Amino acid sequence: MADVDALPEVPPGAEDNAAPKADSAAVEAEVDLSMFDLSKKKKKKKKKVKTEGDDEAGGGDGEDREEGEGRYNYETLLERIQNLLHVNNPELAERSRITLKPPQLMRMGTRKTLWANFQDICQLMKRQPEHVFSFVVAELGTEGSIDGNQRLVLRGKYVPKYIESLLRKYIVEYVTCQMCRSPNTTLTRDPVSRLFFVHCQDCGSSRSVAPIRSGFHAQTRADRRALRNAVK
Repeated sequence: MADVDALPEVPPGAEDNAAPKADSAAVEAEVDLSMFDLSKKKKKKKKKVKTEGDDEAGGGDGEDREEGEGRYNYETLLERIQNLLHVNNPELAERSRITLKPPQLMRMGTRKTLWANFQDICQLMKRQPEHVFSFVVAELGTEGSIDGNQRLVLRGKYVPKYIESLLRKYIVEYVTCQMCRSPNTTLTRDPVSRLFFVHCQDCGSSRSVAPIRSGFHAQTRADRRALRNAVK
């Protein structure tokens, strides 16, 4: 008979121990895989429900609200308000501006300056010429008058750029609304407190303004002569 290689002897109980090791390895693999299962932690997307009447109220496309919350975001509400303004009140949606003509100045002799379009600028600002005159004279620290043609005559020599800076200062203080920045305002004086108030015709706000105070005025020879004549 041919020799048959002897098989290696298997220790008793080795087969029984091998099966549990394989099973435990499979269990460990299942445990490791289950640790990376993130299906339970995924967030569900919220469904958006388009409300009825958005298009009619100016909502337009994309103006939805989240289901169950009943709240709109800020951008959606702002866009709806702007659309309603354009539809119902187009004059409020557009910012009004005042286009002033540059002051037309010319020399009168050697010591005076004539402001030719003074009346036109006062009408564009919707302000009384007397109030604008008081402001200009107080800021310049000089004297002046309004002639029969509603032109302003100032004592001294002035350039248009300097007068333009005074107009900007006057508009900020006595014309522009501080709430909505609209120039569509009126200036009235309270009969009791004798204070001036700026009333906005667009947003309805009202504010008091500072009274016009005259600045430093150097006394000239003509002033001293007039004072002596008044004493006599």
